[in-house]
Amino acid sequence: MHRKLFVLLVFTLGLVSTAQAQSKSRSKREHVSPTPAWLPRGVVLGASLRDELLTSRLKVQWQWAFFQDRKDAFVFLVEGGLGWGTAMPNPVAGKPETLLGSYYEHTAQVGVGYRNHLPNSLHWGFQVTGGPVFYGAHFDGGAPPDKHTVGIIEGRIQVGYQFEQMAAGFTVGYGEPFGLKRRYLGRSFVGGPMVGLFVDWR
Repeated sequence: MHRKLFVLLVFTLGLVSTAQAQSKSRSKREHVSPTPAWLPRGVVLGASLRDELLTSRLKVQWQWAFFQDRKDAFVFLVEGGLGWGTAMPNPVAGKPETLLGSYYEHTAQVGVGYRNHLPNSLHWGFQVTGGPVFYGAHFDGGAPPDKHTVGIIEGRIQVGYQFEQMAAGFTVGYGEPFGLKRRYLGRSFVGGPMVGLFVDWR
């Protein structure tokens, strides 16, 4: 009788310890953010190059998971972005749009994202967002400034390394504006290809 109780006790303790180990292993892999939902959970710092204009970009993201598994998750994104022209195109005679003196491009977007944690701590994912873009182009030589609000759709892929509850790495993407008109002198500078670094602590 005592031998049976001893075997049952050892078996039960073994099950409990195995469950605890699995729980700890799972908790390390799950996408559980230490940050409250009302605080930002991601930052992207990068630059885009379009028609010889180099625009530095900073994007801040708020994220909420609507599907989550042990190693992957889908999230809803709200993003605010700032951009400033840091290297202007070379002036060309007869093309007033190349006489760019200053440029800004700010966005407010919503969208969805996917992320995956691979077994060797690699992190990868993608994001698709859309919303208004507020841009302003100021020209030298007498051309009137071009300030408008149009739409933009952006897609990005990110690859990096997972450090416990934080990921960091590289991101590449592209932004395609819509609603631009031919009379807008700054239309060719909006959006375009982007490369940068991301940090994600969701």
